Amino acid sequence: MKRFLDKPRGLPASALLSALLATLVSTAAPSASAGTLYNGWNYAIDSFRDGSGGPAYEELGLAYRQVGNTGYFAISGGMPLAGVANSGARNGSIAPGDLFLNFSNHALNTQASFQNDPGVFAIRFASANDSLGNTGTNPNPTLGVFGSLNVVSLSTQNVGYATLQDYWNAGFNVQPQMGDLGTQAAVQGYLGNGTMYANISTGTQLAGITSLDATALAALGLDFPHFGAAGSQIFGFSFNRSLLPSGDFTAHFLEECINDGIALTVGHEAPEPGTLALLGLALAGVPLRRRR
Repeated sequence: MKRFLDKPRGLPASALLSALLATLVSTAAPSASAGTLYNGWNYAIDSFRDGSGGPAYEELGLAYRQVGNTGYFAISGGMPLAGVANSGARNGSIAPGDLFLNFSNHALNTQASFQNDPGVFAIRFASANDSLGNTGTNPNPTLGVFGSLNVVSLSTQNVGYATLQDYWNAGFNVQPQMGDLGTQAAVQGYLGNGTMYANISTGTQLAGITSLDATALAALGLDFPHFGAAGSQIFGFSFNRSLLPSGDFTAHFLEECINDGIALTVGHEAPEPGTLALLGLALAGVPLRRRR
């Protein structure tokens, strides 16, 4: 591999400088991020009027931040972690589904597209949901980051919509976006319009998570009110980000009833400070011609 400071034979200094700058910019520049970056957090803000069932089913925002090897997610909306009590629901309540992280280059529009894929992970953050076989008679409160997934649709068992198309047919195609999936075409291209998979049925736990309340998240700089998206319920969690692949990903979750959901796209971090130092070294090694 040719080092940055190796000067090609016969190449003028000005041309060498241009080549160095182009190389460094192309290797260091981050990808574009569709989320809104503010105060260190990447935000996706959803429609405030697409939660079927009223305020308790309205999701307003999803945010992500990374500090070193720690990743943070935060959610703002009307649905509490403990879910909304409903006697007709499978587990006596309707709760947030799991958060899916997709590092792959494919959509998650079929059951098979989630399953046993090394680029797709899930974070179970709500112990009240029906994931991992959790029921009132056989409770499973395990929270954490999971890989090697199998997913399941439990929407009809939770008094919800059988398909996303049913949700749209009920009148929610007026504002059909899901955060960073900003149009109905984008949602359909990524998740389809059929059966939705909000829960994992099985998975390999990679690590636990640390639950965080609104006060702890605010201390980390979270500011949903800046976007007018401060719901009655704000909560989140931290996890070991180094366990997951590097690079861009899409995160999304749905309520178990498919009454609302939200997606966030996350790009690369800014260039490391060392990259700028490397640029300085490269420039120092290039003799620039003075004008006569």
